[in-house]
Amino acid sequence: MSEALTIVEQILDEHKQIHADFKVLNQVSGDVEAAAQLQSDKTKEYFVPRSLDDEGRGLAHWKEMLRNIDSGLKAHFHKEETALSDAFKREGTPDLESALYDLLAEHEKINAHIAKLLKDADDIASGGMKIEVWEGKGWGMKVNIDQLRSEIEEHAERERELLGRMKNHLRGS
Repeated sequence: MSEALTIVEQILDEHKQIHADFKVLNQVSGDVEAAAQLQSDKTKEYFVPRSLDDEGRGLAHWKEMLRNIDSGLKAHFHKEETALSDAFKREGTPDLESALYDLLAEHEKINAHIAKLLKDADDIASGGMKIEVWEGKGWGMKVNIDQLRSEIEEHAERERELLGRMKNHLRGS
């Protein structure tokens, strides 16, 4: 197997792991959604969302998971921007290389989206345990994580299609 084909296969395997990590993060984000849907005037006296009731450990766990995804994505993006890009230059076609560069340009937007989610989590944490803070910010975080997941899935699907074309090219198909 050529070095380029090996890199293509590694990138495809990493896509599966990134998808699995997002499923776990989305489950934790359910707490954020539940808190955001509460009506504070009915609940502020007797209900504290689970993520707040644990003195912020739930939110800290969510942020840790998002940071891990961020680190994994950055490493994955770096591999695509270096080794995969080099492989496309060496063994691909001008059309394949151009299509890859279009996809690589999306990395900046994805990184900015994750940075926004981390900032939102910091904003919620700095607001203390007030349900009003969670209502205002929590819903936005839940919507944002869903949008980010969709954005990454769509990006990954376009990459899978391109990597499939590259595999066919490398195999002479």
